[in-house]
Amino acid sequence: MLFLDPALLPQGPLMAIDPGTKTLGVAVSNTDRTLVTPLTTIQREKFTQDAQALLKLYDERACVGLIVGLPLNMDGTEGPSAQRARAFARNLQRILDLP
Repeated sequence: MLFLDPALLPQGPLMAIDPGTKTLGVAVSNTDRTLVTPLTTIQREKFTQDAQALLKLYDERACVGLIVGLPLNMDGTEGPSAQRARAFARNLQRILDLP
């Protein structure tokens, strides 16, 4: 299920993050949001460094919003990975003013 921020512009590329424990997978959509292409993998370091690397890619690609993947268990419930993804997204919201 995808929940988009109401402040999100109707068009423009979105950046998607797959937050793992050792890496961050990064993908970017096209302006019309009909195609998403893998961009890079960032080796996790400290949170601040990870956030700076993401922001740099976000700005370079002129993105208008950020999506953080939420890994669910096979039965649709949330486990430890989902909790970590939610914490990562909350921490990003605290330091980056992005939809």
